[in-house]
Order: sequence, then structure tokens, then C-alpha cells
Amino acid sequence: MDRNAEIPWVALATGLIVPLAVIMGVLLVNPFAPTTIALVGLVIMVILSPLWLRWHHALLICFWNTAFVVFFLPGRPPAWVALAVLGLGTAVLSRTVSARSSFLQVRMVTLPLMALALVVVVTLSLRGGIGARALGSEMWGSKRYLTVLGAIVGYFALTSQVIPRDRAQWYAALFYLSGMTALMSDVAFVAGPSFYFLFNFVSVDVASNLVLTQDTLRRFTGLAWLAQAGYWFMLLRFGIAGIFDLRRGWRLVVLISLFLLGLFGGFRSSIILLGMLFLTQFWYERLLRTKFFPIALVCALLVGLFIVGFAERLPLSMQRSLTFLPIKVHPMARQDAEGSLQWRISMWKVVIHDVPQYLWLGKGYTFSSVDLYLMNESIRRGFFELYEETLVTGNYHNGLLTLVVPFGLPGAAAFVCFLFAGWRVLRRNYLYGDADLKNINTFLIAYFSARLFFYVFAYGQFDLDLMVFTGLIGLSISINGGVKSPPSPVPTKALASVPQREPQAAPA
Repeated sequence: MDRNAEIPWVALATGLIVPLAVIMGVLLVNPFAPTTIALVGLVIMVILSPLWLRWHHALLICFWNTAFVVFFLPGRPPAWVALAVLGLGTAVLSRTVSARSSFLQVRMVTLPLMALALVVVVTLSLRGGIGARALGSEMWGSKRYLTVLGAIVGYFALTSQVIPRDRAQWYAALFYLSGMTALMSDVAFVAGPSFYFLFNFVSVDVASNLVLTQDTLRRFTGLAWLAQAGYWFMLLRFGIAGIFDLRRGWRLVVLISLFLLGLFGGFRSSIILLGMLFLTQFWYERLLRTKFFPIALVCALLVGLFIVGFAERLPLSMQRSLTFLPIKVHPMARQDAEGSLQWRISMWKVVIHDVPQYLWLGKGYTFSSVDLYLMNESIRRGFFELYEETLVTGNYHNGLLTLVVPFGLPGAAAFVCFLFAGWRVLRRNYLYGDADLKNINTFLIAYFSARLFFYVFAYGQFDLDLMVFTGLIGLSISINGGVKSPPSPVPTKALASVPQREPQAAPA
């Protein structure tokens, strides 16, 4: 190439880099300003764009269950939402420039999700808009809309690529182990102001229970999430048969230790959900009539006897987790748990009368900040009950109410169709998937079944639980390369056309 032809390119590069360097230098005078962080992040993203194009799908999988937030964006949205939006945009762009890039299309799942997204958009349009508190609006509720739509977008981003077979175990493990990052929120609060900078990267909501109960029960939500992520991983990686293999006793010891750590969160639901998952996975692994059932039963009885025998000596947060059992615990733990239950029942009795007016057009998530302020003041002065605040915000602590009230029957119908289609996908991959993915497919359908039962009959919050269902269904489709089908039987005519060999005489 002619050397003189290179001069315009050098001049162009210099003309772009020098002004950018000057702007960066001016902005870095205040390095922690949101504008500075956003611009620096954009520059770094442009520089690392080749790596992003290569690994954006893997990053989404690794960040799906983390507690990380994007602190330099208004409202501090979850990191998985931002990665889902960027990942889907990258996948669409790749599809437009390369015919080899294609989505894993599963029509029976796609249609209900698109219908659900349409219901959400129509509802927020007719019920006061999106209501962004971070943008200074008087109407709040945008974050819940963001997580619902983000879960739908995330499904399409997860199914935009096939996970290579040699990385399937790693990706599935990181998908659940990433939930351990919730511990950072508890560590930041317990360690003191010197570690408060960690709240720039993880959600503050995780430590809210610890803040409210620091002088009483001290409930460690982040530790409970870490424990859950740990035994989700163990059940996915080894299965119940592998965990109760007495030749590898360390696996059972680790699982029991994680279970005990999870009790520090003070959640009765942690024991209930783990019990449901064990039952469903026992069923799908077909272990009820094998030697593993009595081994598991004996281990459960021993752990139960230990907990019952030392219940009154355990920390108060662990005792609160056991209050649904007919055993003796500290009165403070019992009173806190029963007060929470009575609070919910009283709230449900009021909310159930509002359901008929939201059957066709849901209430949505948007609410007035002024109404919330006046309600809190009235509660503080004793004019209203504690649950009245929840009637304003819409956090009903019930899976069905948090679906029907905000989005009515159209949203509920779309969600039910999505769940049915997702269960069919998981079941076919479980029945007809490859043998080396058997442990993953078994855990996914067992976890889906247990989580769905828990969502309907125990505790659920639609704007938070939707990403659980879309995530595991999207992961199953991406790992299996779509939806598996039963092997095609060999036609009878083809068998008849195969020439039959004449039997040979036996040697003398």
C-alpha cells in the first residue's frame, strides 16, 4: 500500500483519539460522577467489543442469578436485566449480518411470552405509565415493570445461542452458583462503613432484613441465598443418587452444612422449598424403590432429631426458620413468625375483595409516592394497620395475587400457557435428552415443578419469580440445542426390505 494513502487514516485516528482523551481527562476530575462512569464504561465497552461479541451469552448466564446492580444507571437496575437487553441486541445484530447466527425458536413458548409482554405494555400504558422514581416522577413502580419485561427479554437472549456440549456442565453450574454473590450485601453491612462501597455493586435490598433485625433476630438473607445456591448446584451436579453415595460422604456433609447455614436467614420457606425439591427430584430420578430412599430417610431423621434436640440453643434466626414445626422455640422467634403470618392473612382478606375490579384490566405496578407517604404517616400514628402499606405498593406476598391484581385474567392466562409450554419443553428434554446432560435436565424439571408448587401454594412474587421460570427454561433450550423429540421408529417396510441371511450349518 502506498505510504501516502496511510496518512488520512492516521489523521482520522488522531482526530478522534485526541479529543476523546481530552474529554476523558476533564471528566476524571470527578471520577465517581455517574456521567464519568457511564462514559468510561462506554469507552471500555467499545475497546472490548470483540470479547463482548464472543462471550456476551456466557456473561448473561453467569450473571443471571447474581445480586449485582448497574449502579451508574438511574434506578440501579439488576445487572442481569442490562446484560439481557444488550445480549439480545447483540444477537439480533449478529443475525442480520450473518446467516449462520440463528435463534432457537420454540413457538409454544414464544407465543405466550409475547402475549404476556403485550399485556404488560398495555397495562402500564393505561394505568399511569411506567412511573420512574429514579427520573423524578411522582408515580413509582417502574422497577417491577423492568424486571418483568427483562425476564421476557432474557429468555430470548438465553435462547439466542446453543451452549457448546463441552461447556454445558460449567455453564449450568455457574448459572446457579452466581447466587452466592448475595453474601456481599450482608458482609458490607456487618463489616461497617469501611465496606459500604460494596453497596455500589450489589443490591441493598438483600441486607434489608439484617438492618431491620440487627438488634433482635439478626436474619442473614445473603447467607441464606448463598446456601440455596450451593445446594442447588450440588443437586444439579451430582443428583440425589450422587450425594447419598456413601463412598463420597463429603457431598452429604457439604449439603447438610449448607442447609444449616441457610437457616440463618430465618425463612421458613427455605426448608419447605428444599423439601419440595427433594421429593420432586427423588421422583424424577426414580429412586423411591432403591436403596437411596432409606438412606435419605435416615439422614433426614438424624438431622431432624439434632435440630429438635438443640432448637432452643440455636440462634434466634435459625429458630424462626423452625417455627412452622410443632417444637419449642424462643418466644421472640415464635412471635415474630406468627406476627408475619397474621399480617399476611389480614392483608389477603382485604385484597381478595379488590380482585373482581381488576379481572379484565389489571391494576399495574404504578402507584403514587404521595399516597405511600400519607399511608406511612397514618400507620406511624396508629390510624391504619401495618399491612395497609402493602395495599398501596402491591407487594402481596402471594404468587396468584401478585399476578392477577396487576395484570388481570389476560396476564394470568398468558402466564399459565407459558408455564404449561415450559413444562412440556423440560419434560421432553428430560425424557429424550442426551445421556451426558441427564443430571442437568433432571434437576431443571424437578426444580421447575417444586418452584411452581411453592409459587402457587406457599410464597411468590410475580415480578421476581418470572425470571426464575424464564431463566431455567431458556437454559434448558440453550443447553439441549432446542427441544428434543422421541427417536423415530424404523418403518416396517424398511425392516422387510433388509435381506435376511441364510442360517449356516454348524461345523462338524
